[in-house]
Amino acid sequence: MRPTHHLVLMTAALVLATTGTLATVELASSQRADPRPPNIVLITSDDQTAVELRWMPRTRRLLGRAGVSFSDMVAPHPNCCPSRAQILSGQYAHNNGVRTNGPPWGGHQRFDPSTALPVWLQRAGYETGFVGKYLHGYDESDGIEPGWDRWRPIIGVLSDYHSFLQYADGELVRFGPEDYHTDEVARQSRELVRDLGAGDRPFFLWSSFLAPHGTCQGNPQPDCSGPPPAADRHADILGDVRLPALDSPSFNKRGPWAKARGTSAPARSRTDAQRLFTQRVRALAALDEAVAGIVEELDRTGELENTVLMFTSDNGYLFGEHRLVGKNVPYEEAVRVPLLMRGPGIPAGQRRTQTVATIDLAPTIAELAGARPMRRTDGTSLLPYAVADRPQPDRALLLQAGSKGTVKARAWTFRGVRTDRYTLVRWKKPRLRELYDRRRDPYQLTNVHADPRYQRIRRQLTRLLRDRLEDCRGNGCRRPVPELPRPGRR
Repeated sequence: MRPTHHLVLMTAALVLATTGTLATVELASSQRADPRPPNIVLITSDDQTAVELRWMPRTRRLLGRAGVSFSDMVAPHPNCCPSRAQILSGQYAHNNGVRTNGPPWGGHQRFDPSTALPVWLQRAGYETGFVGKYLHGYDESDGIEPGWDRWRPIIGVLSDYHSFLQYADGELVRFGPEDYHTDEVARQSRELVRDLGAGDRPFFLWSSFLAPHGTCQGNPQPDCSGPPPAADRHADILGDVRLPALDSPSFNKRGPWAKARGTSAPARSRTDAQRLFTQRVRALAALDEAVAGIVEELDRTGELENTVLMFTSDNGYLFGEHRLVGKNVPYEEAVRVPLLMRGPGIPAGQRRTQTVATIDLAPTIAELAGARPMRRTDGTSLLPYAVADRPQPDRALLLQAGSKGTVKARAWTFRGVRTDRYTLVRWKKPRLRELYDRRRDPYQLTNVHADPRYQRIRRQLTRLLRDRLEDCRGNGCRRPVPELPRPGRR
């Protein structure tokens, strides 16, 4: 299938705006092109670090080599449910309502699906489908969410790789111990590609995978650091792969936050960290196959050349860096995630260095679809960067994580700001301030918040966080950052 008329014109406009020339775009071809907007397929993993993409060769080849790879993709709210709410809304948590995974300030109960992304797309003429992990706290009593034509979320215990429960288009379906979460979401994704592609309307599919999220134990505060089970066929592969974090200077180094809490967290066992990582990359092997299967199904049905595919994760993960295990912290290991995009109008085999974020996915999908957002989105479309590599003004992202505090205004664990160079964080409990110059200190080992050489930078970033970002909405969240001063000398 030829590139769509819609995307050819969009590509032309972006190239013209960026370079002042249409030399790379043949406008005449738009007269012969399919007039439909593109299909859009979003594939998400769970808790996957940017580094772990290295062990997904099919995904890198089929999406990265055939499209663009973003090297600075950020999950500004590094936790499962809040990040998915950002994908659905294009908004930070203080605007979409979802601060944590559960009540009182998080979970499905805090999210309004009536004005979310799938509703925009339906109004623009799209058929929509969802399969896999959704928002925490959703169950069958909530009914089918607005905007979804095909609705197949996993419900109940969201971390179960076997013996899970699904609410499939209004019917409860139980899967047994022989069923594997990744394989089932993959099978249904291929089925939805066939079914949605058979219609005469463009479609949007979100395939939301659990891998490589850990297994969980305990309630109501579960420990989800257990190694995920691999598919049986992958049980013994990749046994010699070494965890990169073991070579990080931050591994088992207790950072300012851990020290300020007054806890004496034991050193992370290198053996346990390696075991967890080995199981994670084994779990990713099935996800890598799943991505390839979706691409193959799109190709088989003749839809691949008219489909934009995106692959990303909800947040990253720490294996023992800063003597921490998990996520929901403002450090690079938790906030940086992969992002790959391919499709008509998107050049192949290119890398993008612009700072982009989870809140940008909904505006990007809306622009692709010609849909009108029903919310004031805090993010921005990535198409100018993906298609034409447009230069980016200095950007500041709001980093934050919610707590279960009883007072809403105080229900934050931390809030901070991340630019292309600096990370400033203000913790609520304990009252701690951190500032890292990631250009000089990429592992975030040295807190320079009290360093007089960074005084002017600290003050400017603090004002940026307090006066602009903490309560920003829409365009106010996207204003370029004023030029920051250089660090002083000793």
